[in-house]
This record gives sequence, C-alpha cells and structure tokens, in this order.
Amino acid sequence: MLDITEHFNVFAVHMLDKTYTDFVNTDLEYQELDCYLENNKDRFEAIINSLNEENSKFVKEYITKQSDQLTCANQCLYLASYKDCIKLLKLLGVI
Repeated sequence: MLDITEHFNVFAVHMLDKTYTDFVNTDLEYQELDCYLENNKDRFEAIINSLNEENSKFVKEYITKQSDQLTCANQCLYLASYKDCIKLLKLLGVI
C-alpha cells in the first residue's frame, strides 16, 4: 500500500508531465529556442564532429550534464512550489 508521500510523488510526476506539455505547447520563448536549436542542429553536429574524438566526447558529455542539471533543478523547484502552496493553505486556515 502506498503511503501519502508516495501518493504525492506519483501525483506530482503526473502533474509535472502535464505542466511540461502545456508549457512546450504554449510558451513562445521556449518555442523560439526550440526552433533555433532545431535549425542549427546540423551545424552544431558538424562542429562537434570536426573535433577530435576525445574533445567531441567531452563536449557532448558536458552539454548532457548541463541539461541534466537544469532538469533536476526544475523538478525540485516544481515540487517545492507544491509544498509552498500547502504551507500557504495551512497558514490561511484552508486546510
């Protein structure tokens, strides 16, 4: 049987997925950045491939780590906002 923390985590993951999908579909700045990345993907790959194997591998790994770091931070901030909302509702006497 799932405890309340596990239920919350499952709920938060589902909400995060929905929020992310809504964000991607509606945020113009994100869409512009995505378009830029898509349009420059081949140029980026050509530059990466022009490096020697060791440097190419390092650059790809570095960029992946940056992306993972941002994803981790965003997920933590999203969960923190839920907790802050609950604290606010308790403070206001709603729950």
